[in-house]
Amino acid sequence: MPETKNPIRKATTAFVNWCADTSPAARLERTIAQGVIGVAASAVANIAGAPEWVTIGLAPTVMAILTPIQAEIGKRADA
Repeated sequence: MPETKNPIRKATTAFVNWCADTSPAARLERTIAQGVIGVAASAVANIAGAPEWVTIGLAPTVMAILTPIQAEIGKRADA
């Protein structure tokens, strides 16, 4: 793909490449990012007054949903 000056394209290309990276460091980075997103979602749910069982289960649920999505994005980058 030719170089682009579009900052959004650069960011999305970098994200797809990050998802395709199979190194241990990239896997750890993705796990940490998923955890941060999950904790943020739990905090928002807590502030919104969601029941305790929702806030407790939200972080692992978000991680479980994001993992295969990121893996699929990474597969598409290899194609």
